[in-house]
Amino acid sequence: MKKRIGVKLGVTFAVLVSFLFAAPTQHYQVEAAKSKTEKTVKIKRTANKKVTVKVKKYVDGDTTRFKLKNGKIVTAKYLLIKAPELKKENPYAQEAKDRTKEILKNAEKIQIEYDKGAKRDSKKRELVYVWADGKLVQETLANEGLAVARSTKGKNTKYLDKIKKAEEKAKEQSRNIWAIENYAQAGKGYNQTAADEYKKAQAEVRAAKKAEAERLKKEQEAKEAEEKRAAEQAEAARKAEEKRLAEEAEAAKKAEEERIAQEAAAQQAAAAQAQAEAEAQAQQQAQAAEAAQGQTVYVTPTGSKYHTHKCGNGTYTPATLEEAQNRGLTACAKCY
Repeated sequence: MKKRIGVKLGVTFAVLVSFLFAAPTQHYQVEAAKSKTEKTVKIKRTANKKVTVKVKKYVDGDTTRFKLKNGKIVTAKYLLIKAPELKKENPYAQEAKDRTKEILKNAEKIQIEYDKGAKRDSKKRELVYVWADGKLVQETLANEGLAVARSTKGKNTKYLDKIKKAEEKAKEQSRNIWAIENYAQAGKGYNQTAADEYKKAQAEVRAAKKAEAERLKKEQEAKEAEEKRAAEQAEAARKAEEKRLAEEAEAAKKAEEERIAQEAAAQQAAAAQAQAEAEAQAQQQAQAAEAAQGQTVYVTPTGSKYHTHKCGNGTYTPATLEEAQNRGLTACAKCY
């Protein structure tokens, strides 16, 4: 009984182990077969026939990785041109790459075309012409001074005249690479010494521009600081002037108020004095009237004056001053 149980357990364990290791093995076998199939995908390199492709990666100005319709990824080296070395950071290398990328990225249809000569170079890159919406990219780059025309041995010369003609236009107008003395070498490539000298000169120019920019920045900062200081001083002066004017206005207001108060006081004093004088005069008049009631004067029956004494011929009779005044008589000029 125990032997049977042991045998069953052993068989079960063996089956389980077989299942666990069998599945990965089959997976790896399928993947290996798939990889082998991909590697064996053949490329038809037919001359003078354009093949539609898609961009997989932009490498530099004259090198691009394309994806074919069958899924194969190939690295294409543009026939009959040479763009500046991007790895060496040579002049216009980045511009050439950017321009190639711009052309292909904006194209609705990209095609490659083999020539009658060699189909691959020593680095196993596909030697092709590249077309973007029916325009030869090599011709465009040569025309814009971003690549030199470069002859190759053999039969890869189909568009050489077209590319050289474009190169001549760029050279005549000193476009890009042709603007640097002794840099671009027609039919050969580039003079690295000239490239290094240009990069050194450009570095010096950049350093000078940077120094100039820093100088201008400092000048601008100093100017702004001076303007700020002047503005602050002007603001302080304005506030001081406002304060002075306000103080003067306040002082003038107080002085005017004091003047008005003094005038009012003077008017009140004058009025009080006038009232006092009027009261005194009235009192004097009252006293005079009271005194006049008992004063004796002399009058004549027909005279118009009253006298203090008999000052002339005629009949004088005594009367009170009040009676004489009531009769309309006035004081004698001789007596008064």
